[in-house]
Amino acid sequence: MRIVVPFSAGGPADSLARFLANKMSADVGQIIIDNKAGAGGTVGSGEVIRSNDGHTFLFSSTGALVITPNLMTNLSYNPDRDLVAVGQAVNTPSAIVVSSKSPFNTLGDLVAYAKAHPGKLDFGSAGTGTTTQLGAELLKKEAKISMTHIPYRGAAPAITDLIGGQVDLMVADVPAVVAYVKSGQFKALAVASKIRSDALPDVPTTAEAKFPGVVSGTWYGIMAPAKTPADVIAKLNAALNKALQNLETIAYFKAQGMQSAGGSSDDFGKFIKAESTKWVTLSKEAGIKLE
Repeated sequence: MRIVVPFSAGGPADSLARFLANKMSADVGQIIIDNKAGAGGTVGSGEVIRSNDGHTFLFSSTGALVITPNLMTNLSYNPDRDLVAVGQAVNTPSAIVVSSKSPFNTLGDLVAYAKAHPGKLDFGSAGTGTTTQLGAELLKKEAKISMTHIPYRGAAPAITDLIGGQVDLMVADVPAVVAYVKSGQFKALAVASKIRSDALPDVPTTAEAKFPGVVSGTWYGIMAPAKTPADVIAKLNAALNKALQNLETIAYFKAQGMQSAGGSSDDFGKFIKAESTKWVTLSKEAGIKLE
C-alpha cells in the first residue's frame, strides 16, 4: 500500500502520516509513504487520482482538500468527483497568539483595540488561502473587526516576525506555537476550538471568550480515488480507527495538542462537505483568490 503525502518530508502532515502508517501496518500490511509536494497539495492529489490502482491513497489536510482546490481556477481535477473519503485522523485546533511583549492579555483586549483602531493590527499567515489566514479572517468576521493581512512563505517566517514584533498576532495550529507559548515568547489568548487543548489547558477557548463561531484549525485524513472498491476503503478505515485507539497514539496526540477524530467514511465525507462550504464561503467574502 502506498500513501501519498502532498507535502514535503518532515512537515506535520508527513510526520503524522508516518506515525499512523506504522500503527496501521499490522492490519493492512506494509505502507510506503511517498511525498509529492507542490501547488498547495494539488500535485500529490492529482497523482493519487490518476493512479486508481486500488492500493494508492492520499493523506491530506484542510487546505489541500477543501480550500486550495476551490480557489484555483485551472485545477485539472474535481476533488468532490475524483476523491472519496476513507477516514478522518485528527483535528488540530488553532491558537490565537501574540508576542509576550504585546499589551493584549485576553482575546477581549485584542478585539476591543481592533474596534477602536480599525486596520491598525497586522496578522501574519503562512500564505494566502492557508488556514492561518482563514482563521484570522473568521475572527474578523465574527468579532466585526478590521485587521491587515501580512502573508509569508510558510509559518516559520511568520512566527519569527511575530516574536520580533513585526506583526501583531497570528492564528496558527497549536503544535506550531505551543513551544513558544511554554517558553514565554508568545501569549496564547484563546484556542479556536469548542474544547480546551490538552497542550494548553490554561488557555480559554474562543467560546469562553464570547466568540463561539471562531472555530478553526487543520484536520487530516485519508482519501482514495473515487473508483476504489468499497471493501478496500472499509478495511483501511477499520485499520485507521484501530490505530487511533492505540494508547501510544492517544499519548502522542495529547502531547502535540491534537484531537483524535476517527469515525466512518461517510462521517468524514459529510464533514469535508461542511468544511468546504464554510471555508470557501468565507474565502469569497474576504476576496481571497489563488492563481
